[in-house]
Amino acid sequence: MLERPKRCVFKATQVGRFLKRDRDERGVASTVGTIMALLVFLTFLSLFTNSYIPVWMVDNERSHMNNVMNQFGEMKSKVDMLSLGASISGDTDLNMYQPVDLGADGIPVFAAATAGVLNYNPFTGGNSSLRVRFSYVQGASTISYDQLGGGMVMFYAPNRYYVQQWVTYENGAIMIRQDDGQTIRAFPSFELDKPLVTSKVNVSFTQVDFIGRNSSVAGTSNAGLNIDLLYFDEQLYEVTVTGITLDFKTLNGRAWFNYLDTYIKGITTMVNNTDYVLTHSSSYDTVTLRLLNVTYFTFNRAITQISLQMS
Repeated sequence: MLERPKRCVFKATQVGRFLKRDRDERGVASTVGTIMALLVFLTFLSLFTNSYIPVWMVDNERSHMNNVMNQFGEMKSKVDMLSLGASISGDTDLNMYQPVDLGADGIPVFAAATAGVLNYNPFTGGNSSLRVRFSYVQGASTISYDQLGGGMVMFYAPNRYYVQQWVTYENGAIMIRQDDGQTIRAFPSFELDKPLVTSKVNVSFTQVDFIGRNSSVAGTSNAGLNIDLLYFDEQLYEVTVTGITLDFKTLNGRAWFNYLDTYIKGITTMVNNTDYVLTHSSSYDTVTLRLLNVTYFTFNRAITQISLQMS
């Protein structure tokens, strides 16, 4: 005959131990769940900051550099328009204004905006200048011309995600420079005309000279360039057999040398060492172009003053 099982009787201490174990297990499960949720959140946050933020900032800085290039192109166009107007009317009373975006947009909370530096350096014979030398015939006399000019407007972008770049407006040309190279993006007003191999060379060049004080602005907001054409001189010279020598002192020597070399070699009637000699210093900080066998030189000088201001 089967006996009914006896009811188990638990002491008070045993009941308390079981209840405590149940509470501990539920507390551990809650803590593990919270930690797992935090890990998932931190994983997505890390993915966002390490992958998406850099891509976003690269796009912001690249777009900013494209805007700066466009704004420098507008500045060149305005200087050219002021020069053309002065050539036609003789009036230099007009001035123009060009805004420049200094900084690239950041990403709120995650990445600060990238600041930029805008420099105005008039010609002083330092990092940016152009020396023009030649002799010309005036009546029965031979007169020597030897003048120093040039200068530059340069924007430096110390980009943190995109490549660091320098954009420069110098001698009527726009150059872009970075650590792995440099090139001219907008050409200067420089022309050589030689129809035949046996012909002489006619030269046309517009030199943009900057005067005033060195100045610079930096930040992430907007800056402005007040462009004032003070004087425009347009002359036609009959050059002697000594020819014309252009000495470029510049931070963009490789860009100038490559441009001049490519341009002159593209004129099939130009003969090296007969019509021209193009040389550079070992560090490319000086580029010298000697134009030989020249007949006429149309030489224009646009003496310009620029002042910087923060918007």
